[in-house]
Amino acid sequence: MSWDHFIKVFHWSLATGIVANYFFLEDGDQLHEWLGYGLCALIVCRILWGVFGPTSARFTSFLRGPRTLWRELTGLATAHELPDTHTAAGGYQLVLVMTLVAGLGITGWMHDLDAFWGEDWPAEVHELLANALLTLASLHVAAIMWMQWVLKMPIIRRMWFRKT
Repeated sequence: MSWDHFIKVFHWSLATGIVANYFFLEDGDQLHEWLGYGLCALIVCRILWGVFGPTSARFTSFLRGPRTLWRELTGLATAHELPDTHTAAGGYQLVLVMTLVAGLGITGWMHDLDAFWGEDWPAEVHELLANALLTLASLHVAAIMWMQWVLKMPIIRRMWFRKT
């Protein structure tokens, strides 16, 4: 498995932007808002790449059925061969991350609309989505660390270099 340059830039840009917006930028500040919109634009680009990009980047190459997903999740206890693209579990995690980021963009945008002035629920949903995204990212990092250091699978190397 070796991701193309777009996927690598997308992944690290999204991760950096999420960390910056959650931990370092003040909610409601203009930089926080613009970075959020930029992350939403990244999501749109990834969707286009997932439809029109190279075969290994297309959603049809890694979004598999529940049986495949379950087999992969139960197989995390032992080392196994990695596919040439995302795993089914990684693919569904990607879709969930993109959905959460899009939801954050929408609820963040709603803060500035007169139609929702004085309403608390957009901010509450925004915070809930942000916490869900951070939880999902933590699970993602934990799974990568497990595969890399416990199962001795070169997954981090594959995110930076060619197939090993």
